[in-house]
Amino acid sequence: MNLINSRPIARAVRQMLTAGGALGLMALALPVLAAETDASCFAPDATADGTQRAELALPATQNICIRAVHEGRAAVLLPDAQQAIDDVALTKGLSGHRWGFLDNQGQLVIKPIFEQVGDFHYGLAAAKQKGKWGYIDSTGNWAIQPAFDKAGTFTQVELAVVINAGKPEIINRKGQTVGKPLDELVDDVQLGDGNPARLALDYKTVLLSPDDQRHVASDKMEVRQPFGQSDLFIARDSDRGFGIADQNLAWRINPQFSDITLSDVNSTLAMAKTPTGVQLIRADGSLVEQVYQSVKALNSHFWLAKAAEKNSLLDNSGNLLASLSDEAVVGLTIQGDFLLDNSAKENLAVYVPGKKQPVVLPKESTPSDQPTGPFLLTTHGEQNKVNAIISPDGNLIGGGQAVNWLAQVNNAEVINGRLWLHDDRGQLINIVDHAGKMLLSAKNVSLLNDYRIQPLNQPKSESSAPLALVRPDPDEPKPGTGFIRADGSVQLESKWQDIQAADSSESAQGGMAQQFIVKTAQGTGVIDAQGKTIIPLTEDNIAPYVNGYAFDYQEGKLTVIDAGGKHFALPNVFELQSMGNGWFRFRETAAEGAAWGIYDVVSQKVIAEPAYQSVGTYANGLADVQLPNGLWGIIDATGKARVAADYASVRRINNALWQLSLPLKTAEQTPSSMQSAIIGNDGKERIAPTTDLSVNQFNDGRILASSAEGQSWLLNAQGDIELHEQQTKITAVGDWVKLSRQPQIGYLNSQGIWQIQPQILPSSAFVNSRALRIQPQGTELIDEKGARVAAMPEGNWVLPENSDMSLSYDSDDGKPTTRYVDSTGKLAITVSGIGSRMQGGQAVLTKSDGSKTWIDAQGHPAPSVNFADLGVISEGLAFAKVGEDYGFVNAQGSFVIPPVFKAVSAFNSGVTIVSTRKMSMMVDATGKPLARVDRECGVQVLYGSGNVRQWPQSLPVKCP
Repeated sequence: MNLINSRPIARAVRQMLTAGGALGLMALALPVLAAETDASCFAPDATADGTQRAELALPATQNICIRAVHEGRAAVLLPDAQQAIDDVALTKGLSGHRWGFLDNQGQLVIKPIFEQVGDFHYGLAAAKQKGKWGYIDSTGNWAIQPAFDKAGTFTQVELAVVINAGKPEIINRKGQTVGKPLDELVDDVQLGDGNPARLALDYKTVLLSPDDQRHVASDKMEVRQPFGQSDLFIARDSDRGFGIADQNLAWRINPQFSDITLSDVNSTLAMAKTPTGVQLIRADGSLVEQVYQSVKALNSHFWLAKAAEKNSLLDNSGNLLASLSDEAVVGLTIQGDFLLDNSAKENLAVYVPGKKQPVVLPKESTPSDQPTGPFLLTTHGEQNKVNAIISPDGNLIGGGQAVNWLAQVNNAEVINGRLWLHDDRGQLINIVDHAGKMLLSAKNVSLLNDYRIQPLNQPKSESSAPLALVRPDPDEPKPGTGFIRADGSVQLESKWQDIQAADSSESAQGGMAQQFIVKTAQGTGVIDAQGKTIIPLTEDNIAPYVNGYAFDYQEGKLTVIDAGGKHFALPNVFELQSMGNGWFRFRETAAEGAAWGIYDVVSQKVIAEPAYQSVGTYANGLADVQLPNGLWGIIDATGKARVAADYASVRRINNALWQLSLPLKTAEQTPSSMQSAIIGNDGKERIAPTTDLSVNQFNDGRILASSAEGQSWLLNAQGDIELHEQQTKITAVGDWVKLSRQPQIGYLNSQGIWQIQPQILPSSAFVNSRALRIQPQGTELIDEKGARVAAMPEGNWVLPENSDMSLSYDSDDGKPTTRYVDSTGKLAITVSGIGSRMQGGQAVLTKSDGSKTWIDAQGHPAPSVNFADLGVISEGLAFAKVGEDYGFVNAQGSFVIPPVFKAVSAFNSGVTIVSTRKMSMMVDATGKPLARVDRECGVQVLYGSGNVRQWPQSLPVKCP
């Protein structure tokens, strides 16, 4: 037998355990709204999930004009007892109607004076009057005065949830608050039936800004992702949809959209889905008023929107740049940051980021296939000669005005934001900056032809740093070497024979990144970018720096020098490599696999004799080392172990923290099962070994560590844990930190005290002293103290309200099956089909053809019982459906009340509610009508047995 791997059933199971039979806060406008918008007295059942409806054996439709009976009372919607009947008749729809209650004799025992009501549970019903909720007893008197914003139904432990002054509270039957106050961050509360009572808590989202300020999301707000440049967020209100929130988590654009998404190509504008199309939202949080049928990001600067047979080309502010024909849209070409429209007969239009008007080029121009980033090169003719260059600022070189040297361009490359142009011999033609300016004069272009040009990686913060080194051609050397400056000027020093970067590695830090080794006839030294001497030009030879140290020859002796030119002697060994901060790893011999030792050139001491398979960088007084057995550890400045070599890998996170991963225990384990720890420079654990631990760093140096199991930690750059709240998931939202406290479920006693402490594990409400709880290793059955009664078999187990057994929906060779487990955890029944909850030894089974029958507690089907829909027997009768109509059958499956109704409910207190399209009725077990509600003269009218009108006492005067 295989478990069903279907999303609908898995979702239903999760919802069941999440809701757990919860009796939520009253939101009872649905029947009213249905009645206002449709003349029918019935509607589809509010339980939209077919699997859950089958699980509870509910009919497919529900009564509206009279609701189902609970504890001998049925809510009924009738003309307001506090208004004149003629005034009620003049109101729109049923807005002049109010709710009252019938007893099980069909008598109106509570007049219709309430705006909304719940059903009776344990003697009380929630009722709303003058905008506030309270609770009434079976006579209609206030048991708890209306003072609440919202109110839930009372439960078996005689507790209910209310919203008072915007905050959730737990109250008893006297209206008194019980238990400890709920956390201020509680966003939603669901109190389930059963003893103890299941309490499910959802929490508001908290965002931590880069300045450590906490911002609490408003009720129902879920922050999805950052947007724009002003600390804006795409957020969702669970009731109203998507909107834009600001850094204070106030709505900048109110939630009103079914979705808001960002394009993978361009996230400058957000796309908001409306019922009629798509609206765009700018990066400042303002809304583009135009509604489009569709919107597509073409690249990181342009958008194509369609509305009413019109194609609109938009910029990143949502402004219209051009209206394009369908033919032009088909012919659009995207080239880097540019957009090319070739639909005109005479020219090629090039749209440039940030420009309202396109740049016009000759018709035959074709974009170059070379990757030129923010620049556009076009060619023309059979030989594909370059005829135009458009800079990122939109300035044009060539195009309609011929520039002869452009045809010489054979190669183009963007280096540090500038376009370098070379001819077919590799000679530099010129350098074009962001504004389209040619930096090299004709004189300097000619001067550089006989030199090797070596472009430099220019730091973003060093706009005046040299663009390139000018070095002699080894085949035809000319005197002098030097720089191409940022402004295009050339500095050549005749005494310099050669020049190279002192440290060309990506890890070069600070001034070293802008220092250069210069060779002269008198010797070698180091200068800075302005030509100032850092180390006198007196050394025989200086190799490039690695980790702040360079090998140096002087008078035939090999030493190392630091950035200031200070010399340090070296030991007599075979190989040396700089580890940083004066430490060198060394090998004594050339033997294959020779071990590494560590030598400190500053103190002239051996830190560690050769014993390591590998040695990492030395910084902050620590280095990572690998033993011959392949395991890694960390040593301190004395060479002693700071962290024992027990790890499969070591990674330095920053200057204060390390991530160390434990070796896998078996070859069958996957990398995702690997455990790693976060350890500080002091060797102490900040985060104990955790499975699948990922580490991300913010721009301000903070570090977010999170595990696949949902644990999260926020650490500062110094390695201190700033945040690790229990059962709270921490995620990055741009440079902000999102704190999502996971939903918790616990169980209350009648005093509102936790009988079973809340946990993040999904669990059901208690039924017959048992509940289900999902553990990582599987589902278990627990008792009223939270102790395990039994481990459940593998499956998607649920424990429906009022069910004698737990059940799981599975699949046997693709066919649905249902298993039942009793209150001891023992597998009791396995049946083919979809079974409902087991009540009184009976359940409804939906067969493969969709028809339904009963099964008993042993799984035996009832003979000759086969209906389109079927309920469990309640008070001797069960609803049954033939064709499109419902009636009631006895235990033998014979109709006692014929199938002539569109909606029904289970028998309660000797009666049931049934509905046709035009009216709802209360009938007894013989089918005798005790009361009915239909519509006359624009109002709902209640009649008792014998067709005697009960309410209203008189009909509107306009009634014939």
